[in-house]
Formats: sequence, C-alpha cells, structure tokens
Amino acid sequence: AAALVLTGLVGFEREARRKDAGIRTHILVGLASCLFTLISIRGIPALMGSGVTWDASRIASQVVVGIGFLGAGVIFFNNDTVRGLTTASAIWMVAAVGVACGAGMIGAAALVVALYFLAVFAVAPLTSLILRRDQDHLLRLTYEDGKGALRQTLLLADSQGFDARIVSTRDIHRNDWDGAGVDVRVSGKSDLQAFITAVAETDGVRGIDLLDRDD
Repeated sequence: AAALVLTGLVGFEREARRKDAGIRTHILVGLASCLFTLISIRGIPALMGSGVTWDASRIASQVVVGIGFLGAGVIFFNNDTVRGLTTASAIWMVAAVGVACGAGMIGAAALVVALYFLAVFAVAPLTSLILRRDQDHLLRLTYEDGKGALRQTLLLADSQGFDARIVSTRDIHRNDWDGAGVDVRVSGKSDLQAFITAVAETDGVRGIDLLDRDD
C-alpha cells in the first residue's frame, strides 16, 4: 500500500507533465520492486527453511539492473536533443522506493519521494533561474534561396550577443519561390523580441516562429 501511494504520487506528476511514462508505469514498477523484495526477504527463506543460508540482497540487486532497460525505453534522441532523462530517473527512483517499502523502510521511501518533489518544483526552477536557461530558444526560419537570409540571420545573432546553432534544415518548394526551413537554437541574455523583429525584416525571410522550449 505504501509503494502504491508513494510511487503513484511520482507517476501523477509525470502524467500531469504529459510524459511518456505516467502514473500506471510508475505504480507497476514500484509494486513489482516491492514484491520482489518481499519474496527475497520473506518468501524464499521461508521455503528453504532455517538450515539454508540465503542472501536476500540478490533479488534486489537484479531489480536495480533490470530497471535500467525499462528506463532506457523512455529516452530518445531528436535533433541533437536528448529527452526523457528525468522520466527515466524517476522510474529508477520509484523502483528504489518499492524496494524500500518491501524492506519495511517506509519512512525513508516517503522522505525520498518528498525530496523528489523538492527537486522537481524548487531546485530545478531555481537552477534554471540562476543559469538563465530560460534564454535558450528554438526558432524556425523560412527563407528564399539566393538572398543570403540565413547568413544575415546568423550575423544578426552574433552582433546582438546571441549564440546561434543550426539544429535542422529542410528544402521548401512552392509555386512562386524555392527556399528552405531552418531550426536555429539561440541562447543569450539579449532582447529576443528585438532579434526576431530584425530577422523578420531581413530580405528573403518569409517567416520566423518561436517554438516551445524542451523540458
């Protein structure tokens, strides 16, 4: 019951953030880890009898190894960006919470879950504020060929104090013009709106959009 509640809280937070692994995955991982631990501590020794020595840590150690494969399933790489690391870490953590509950260490498990929410809702935003990661943005630029729009955009970024890096490119062919679409990641503490306005006024630029940041 403790594993169900504690891992369900973590899973609910992941579900609310619309992550691939939600409340059901986290609860099932926590319950399975708890059951493996109970089997290791109570079930197998009871079956083997008092005359046989049994290392109760063997099954728990395999839970730690096995959960890595499940966590790897929610990590993926897209456009030079790794996603799913936090969710994979949460799955690994709820496995530990389940093991702790199975071992009777419910207080320690509850403390770890409380520290998880502290890290997610307090430490991470504070770190982002200190490092000013909120100044990291992804722009989608559409421009015509032959007018030097991309080169001018990169020069504008440099002149205004932004670090610009091309993430992906694609060709665009329309009835009246040929061009390209480029996703550019820009980071810096300068005025982003002024930069976007300057790019939009560049000769050959057909459109510029500000995309959502990664989690």
